[in-house]
Amino acid sequence: MRLRRLMAGAIALAAASAALTATPAYAEDPVDKKISETLADSAKDVRVIVEVKSAAKTDEVAEAAEDLDSKVVLESERKPFIVVSGDGDELTELAKEEDVVSIREDRVMTPSTLSSLAVIGADKVQQAGITGEGQAVAFLDTGIDRGHPAFAGRIVAEACFSPSGPFNYVLQSLCPDGGWKQTGPGSADATTARCLNGTVNLCAHGTLVAGVAAGKSTGAGKPGGVAPGAKIIAIQVFSRVNGGILCGGSSACLVTFESSVLEALAHVESLAATHSIAAANLSFNGHLERANCDKFLWWETAMKKQVDALAAKGVATVVPAGNDHSDAGVAYPACVSTAVAVGATDDADVPSPSANRGDLLDLFAPGVSIDSTAPGGYGSGSGTSLSAPHVAGAFALVRSKNSGWTPGAILTRLKDTGKPVEYVVRGHGRKGGDRKVVTPRIDLYEALGRPVVPTPTPTPTPTPTPTITPTVTPTATPTATPTATPTTSKPTPTPTPSPSSSGTGQEPSSRGPLSGQATCARGDGAKALSAAQWAVEMHKRTGKLSDDTLLCYLSLVQKGSKVFPEARRAGTLGTAHAVLKGKGGKAVLDRELLAAWLNWAHGVYDGSTKVKGATTLKRAVTAAEKHRLNPKATSAQVRGAAAYLSKNVNRAK
Repeated sequence: MRLRRLMAGAIALAAASAALTATPAYAEDPVDKKISETLADSAKDVRVIVEVKSAAKTDEVAEAAEDLDSKVVLESERKPFIVVSGDGDELTELAKEEDVVSIREDRVMTPSTLSSLAVIGADKVQQAGITGEGQAVAFLDTGIDRGHPAFAGRIVAEACFSPSGPFNYVLQSLCPDGGWKQTGPGSADATTARCLNGTVNLCAHGTLVAGVAAGKSTGAGKPGGVAPGAKIIAIQVFSRVNGGILCGGSSACLVTFESSVLEALAHVESLAATHSIAAANLSFNGHLERANCDKFLWWETAMKKQVDALAAKGVATVVPAGNDHSDAGVAYPACVSTAVAVGATDDADVPSPSANRGDLLDLFAPGVSIDSTAPGGYGSGSGTSLSAPHVAGAFALVRSKNSGWTPGAILTRLKDTGKPVEYVVRGHGRKGGDRKVVTPRIDLYEALGRPVVPTPTPTPTPTPTPTITPTVTPTATPTATPTATPTTSKPTPTPTPSPSSSGTGQEPSSRGPLSGQATCARGDGAKALSAAQWAVEMHKRTGKLSDDTLLCYLSLVQKGSKVFPEARRAGTLGTAHAVLKGKGGKAVLDRELLAAWLNWAHGVYDGSTKVKGATTLKRAVTAAEKHRLNPKATSAQVRGAAAYLSKNVNRAK
């Protein structure tokens, strides 16, 4: 390789002595315009995306990387980039290659439902016969429960882009065949063995998201999605990590890389030739960004180019804004200017406290306590990752009636017809003061021109033919002896699943982390448990309560709390156990808050129960959550709130 490069250099030098030739600008750009100082100074190996001048040059750049002893992890089959692992010196040398455009870190991202259809007018639109038929939505997520009845007959394509191997942590591919790439039926299956961590399904997120956008209700009380007539394209883009810092104390978790997402988006671009795809939904996030992230140093990023390439094929890229409690930024890749950035509101159109918002936000959609599908059943969740699929489904509905509209035209329509939601951005106004920002919450009934909802024609009831009724001699009715009704201090709660039974006849492992039982209500516990005792309950085989009961409690917590799961994940037994074992800083307050909510879900307290003097449980928890969600809260306030809950709520009286 080096010899070939030297020969090429000699030939080029000879040619230059005869005549001057035009050279592309990027060939003359210094190294510091291709690679950041942080990467160049790295003493350890970093996984990076190396963008190349053209796809035809990727092989040559890959050879150059290998000559420098850096490891080539991936050569893209569709786009001009490779993924390399190397230290700062190696990457700096690689940046000197003429065909290298830029080198930047391969970002790690993690997976970031009250019937919300009536809130956005989707119920009326569906009643008018507009269900998204003829359109498809692609979900780049954790795969899908392909056997769920809510998706029956509508999954038209599947794929998996899931890297494996050692890289500061050991990745396991979630493709069913174990490779980094798989396409075809079953390749995005979210119920494979590697998706399971004990009784917890790590891959439940994609099924929840797909249900919000395109699930079809399977009966009374079963939630349906925004566009139940749309086709579904499911793509697994996550890999499994067993423990480590990435998992925040959990024994296993999922991560995706920007390179995997780029490969998957390129695959969606290729599918657009045979499917009418209205939107690609990306319900995951990276780091918070306060300005658009179209460029890295001097160059437009591969993500921006890919989003634009999809838009040219009629596909909108819909991304959640993230849950970092920021009112002046959104998480990557929602910060790409041509992506559709979506924030979360509750059913009263109040922005979720943890949901990012501000000038970079395009739309709001419901994202608090959203009921949806889960592997093997149904569950609920909160966060902007649940608001984004509402918008992806909205694109399918609008495009099904306006097939020639571009993603930009549909976005403009959704903005113009949405309900204005006004909120305050603090410290970012003129001279550093507060200012008001307005972002529209989608209203599909208005966006689709108020379609006529047919009035059901009543079915006439036939007049029965009279029949002769024989005379019956009345029988004396015995007088019942009244039974005394016991007086209780609180209403008798609806029964929860028995601690010794799953409550559904299904094994917990078949349903994943979201409770799918038919009955999910508060328990009838008589004794408060400490955070440590709840941690014992959450740990498999050590607790007395069944997994179904605990999952039910966690689902109730998600519906009531402003902290869980948006600021801190606690929707599975594993994540809840990690929270309940938390030590130091805000983790201590998370621990006591979750224990307090669990004691409420267990039925030990009502919201009006006095926990100290005249202070009710509701007031105590509300005050503690305000401290937890306040980025300016002092450590003394955080510690004080945690100590108050520990002493007065999470301790047997």
